[in-house]
Amino acid sequence: MAKFITGKELEDAICSIIWDAKEKLVIVSPFIKLDEYFIQHFNHHINNPSLHLLVVFGKNEYDKSKSLNSADFEFFKRFPKVSIVYVANLHAKYYGNESKGVITSINLYDHSFKNNIEFGVFSEVTILNNFTKSTDMDAWNKCIEIADAGEPVYIKRPIYKKKLISLLGKDYTSSSVMLDNTESFFSFGNKQHTNKKLTDFADELDFAEIASARPTREDVNQNQGKSSQTEQTNQTEVPYFVSNRNDAKVEGYNGFCIRTGVKIPFNIKKPMCYEANRTWSSFGDENYPENFCHFSGEPSNGETNYGRPILKKYWKKAQDVHGFK
Repeated sequence: MAKFITGKELEDAICSIIWDAKEKLVIVSPFIKLDEYFIQHFNHHINNPSLHLLVVFGKNEYDKSKSLNSADFEFFKRFPKVSIVYVANLHAKYYGNESKGVITSINLYDHSFKNNIEFGVFSEVTILNNFTKSTDMDAWNKCIEIADAGEPVYIKRPIYKKKLISLLGKDYTSSSVMLDNTESFFSFGNKQHTNKKLTDFADELDFAEIASARPTREDVNQNQGKSSQTEQTNQTEVPYFVSNRNDAKVEGYNGFCIRTGVKIPFNIKKPMCYEANRTWSSFGDENYPENFCHFSGEPSNGETNYGRPILKKYWKKAQDVHGFK
């Protein structure tokens, strides 16, 4: 049954939606600015590859950072299964998971929760209404429809490896960044767009299918040709651990960006590609957890950072190969 809520009850409802999500968490808000309170609620899922976090934002077509700033954008990118979608004419706000949701006037913006008069309509799925048409179900479906029609900005999906006995399920191995238009997101006027839609990306990836892709000589030659292009072009490449490992030693590109995983020149003092470094430099936190190892290109699960860009297990080997101290 739908319930009208406002004030503290509205804030508690949204926080419980975030905290209690198990498989799906949908955030539809034109403007997003997180305070520490909301960050702690989202952090509850930071290592959960089973949860799909879908963030839909909008407005400020020529400067999207006014709708979702770089710090919060980078925070959402840390989740193992996340979709960030931009919808230019979005004005609606909705928060929902697989069991409850709220249609509301409030943005996920710290100022709104602290200073504005806002209200919403809260609904919760029960045994009685689980299989019947409801207001919240209509709202959920409409939000998914809006997301499917929007412009994906960042897509990351989990990679699973099936167990020897299929009945025992599968194991999460890592996550793959399938789309990263961060450069476009922070560029004035958004000059670069993608033609892909949310439905073009698989819900998850199969480790066996990725690992068993045998490279051809044509593939390697083609990748070698790409290596002579600018670093900006390399931003669009698939991260190393899901690409052809035979091209990992291409001259001049024997390192990997610790944020995006793309091939870059090895340099422990500059372990990021140009665009990732530009985003990082606005904060300059050398201890901020990153995604990949600068030496091997494999997922680091937050164990690397700008000050320590190589996984500990490869540090000695990297010294031997590249001759640094």
